[in-house]
Amino acid sequence: MNVLRIKELLKEKGVTGKDLVGKIGITETSLSRIIKGEQQPRFELLMDIAKELDVDIRDLFNTTKDNGKDSKELFIFKEGKYVSIGELDLSKYF
Repeated sequence: MNVLRIKELLKEKGVTGKDLVGKIGITETSLSRIIKGEQQPRFELLMDIAKELDVDIRDLFNTTKDNGKDSKELFIFKEGKYVSIGELDLSKYF
């Protein structure tokens, strides 16, 4: 199951994968694997992606997009514990 909206956001923002990887310092192969759900990006990489796409990190996840369907809460592993995507304190990153 792919929970990230990176491919959709790239299209919405008119940014190519090649442009994005050049700015965030990963390979096109890594980005492709992340988009397909084959590789889990670290938190800092998600922050870099969100910054380059000019979106809130929570917008990278499908469950933040209101589609009228029931959704499950998503968690990331950060600093040794699981944190709900909706509870992230992003103030220190901006």
